[in-house]
Amino acid sequence: ALAVAQVCPIEYHYLDIDPLMHSLRPDVNPASLSPENIPYNYAFQYRNRTAGGDFRLPFTPERKSYQHVSVSAFREMENGLLFAGQFTYRYEQRKNKLWLHNAETHLDIPFYFADSSAGDFDLNGIDWNILFSYPISRHLRGAVDIFYNVDEQFKTVFPKPNIKRNDVLVRPGFALTKARFQLGVSASFFQFKEEMNTRRYSLEQGLSPTFMRIRGLDKPFLTYAQTSEERRQTISGYGIAGNMNAGDMLSLSSEYESSRAAIVDGGAWPVPQGNWELHRFAFRSEIGRKAVIFFEYKHDNAEGFHPVLERRIYAHQKRYVETGISLPYRPSSKESWTGSVSYAFCDLLREDNFTGLLYYFPENLIRLNMHYSYDKKAVRYEMEFAYDILIDAAESVIYDDRAGWYFAEITKSEIAYYEEDCSQLKVALKVSMPAGKNRIQFSADLARMQAKFAETRYMAAHTGVAVIF
Repeated sequence: ALAVAQVCPIEYHYLDIDPLMHSLRPDVNPASLSPENIPYNYAFQYRNRTAGGDFRLPFTPERKSYQHVSVSAFREMENGLLFAGQFTYRYEQRKNKLWLHNAETHLDIPFYFADSSAGDFDLNGIDWNILFSYPISRHLRGAVDIFYNVDEQFKTVFPKPNIKRNDVLVRPGFALTKARFQLGVSASFFQFKEEMNTRRYSLEQGLSPTFMRIRGLDKPFLTYAQTSEERRQTISGYGIAGNMNAGDMLSLSSEYESSRAAIVDGGAWPVPQGNWELHRFAFRSEIGRKAVIFFEYKHDNAEGFHPVLERRIYAHQKRYVETGISLPYRPSSKESWTGSVSYAFCDLLREDNFTGLLYYFPENLIRLNMHYSYDKKAVRYEMEFAYDILIDAAESVIYDDRAGWYFAEITKSEIAYYEEDCSQLKVALKVSMPAGKNRIQFSADLARMQAKFAETRYMAAHTGVAVIF
C-alpha cells in the first residue's frame, strides 16, 4: 500500500486534479513542447473516473466519482510562438467521507479540521491551463506554463461545511536542443488557498457538532457546543527540475520541491493552528538502446510544527527505490511490444513527537508491465497490462504505549492498511480512429488492488472519449 501514492505532478499531489496539459507534453518542462511534437490542434474530451472499496485508509471516501469535460488547443503562431491552452469543468462526488472538512486528505500531514459526522461531498470546479513557448534561438526555447483552479465543495449533512479553493501554479522553463542531445531546466511556483467554513446554526435546533482539530497521530482537540467555525490553509512552495537526453543511450531527470502550509482558525480573528513543511525529491535514469536499464529514487520528508511552541510535533518520511529492465520489440513498422520487470523497496516512517508515538513499515515490490501498440488502416490500438506484488520486507516497528481513543479508532486502521501485503492488477486500452477529417479516441482502464490476507479490495476505473481536430 505504500507504493500507491508516489511522487506525482503538483496539481495531482495537492489538489487531486488530473493535469491534462502536463500529460500531453514530453516531460515536466514546458519548453519541451514545440511545434514538432504537439499532439493535435484542437480537442474536446470527456473523462469519467470512479474509485471505491473497503481496502483503503480511514479518511478516504467509500466511493469517489469524477466527471471532467475539457476543451484544449495547440496552435503555432507567428515567429515560432507556440500557444497551448486547456479549459476544464469538473463535477466530483465523494461518498461517505469520514469527519474531515479538508478537500484532500492524502498529503500524510495530519493537521486536519473535522466534525463528528460522516457524509457525502459534492464539488463543482473549473481550471485553466495556458502555455506559451518561444524559440529564443535556433537551439534554445523558453516557455511558461500557468495553471489556475477555483472550486467549491460542500457536505450534504449537518453541519454542512463549505470548502472553497483558489489555486495558482506557474512553471517557467528552458530547453536546449542540438541534434539528438537535449538539456532542460524548469522551475515551479505555486500557492494553494483553501477555506473551510461551517455554517452558523442556533443551539435551539438541538444540533451541535463536535469540532476536532487533529494535530498528529492521537489526542485531537475537541470543541463542544460551538455553532460555527472557519479554517484557512495556505500552501506556498517552489520547485526546480532538470533533464538531459543523449540520443537513445542515456536519459536523466531530477525534481526537487519544497512547500510550507500555514493554518489558522477563527475568520476575522485568526488563531494559528500549526504549520507544516514538505520536501519532495525524485531522480530517474535510463541507460541503453535496445534494452533499457532504469533506476528511480523518490523521497518525501515532512514536518509539522506546534502553533505556539514552534517545535516539531509530527514528522513523516517516505522513500522509494526501484530498478529494472525494459525490453522493446518491434516486429514491423506497424506493431511494437515493450515489456518491463523491476524490483522496488519502499518504506514509511511516521512520528508523533508530542505523544511519543511512532510506526515504521518497510516493504518490497515486484512490478511487471507490458505495453502493445498496433496500427491498421489508420486505426491505432494501444493496450497495457501491469501487475504489482507488495510484500513486507521486515517486521514493522510500532510504539503506541501512550495511545488514546483517536489512535485506537483511526491510526490503528492506518497501520493495518500499511501492514497488509497486497497485489494490484491494471489493464488499459486506447483506440484512435478516423472520423471524416477528424479523429475519435476512446480510452479505458481498470485497476484492482487486493489485500492478501483479508477479503478486502479497492477498484479504480477510468473511461474517456475525445474528438480530435
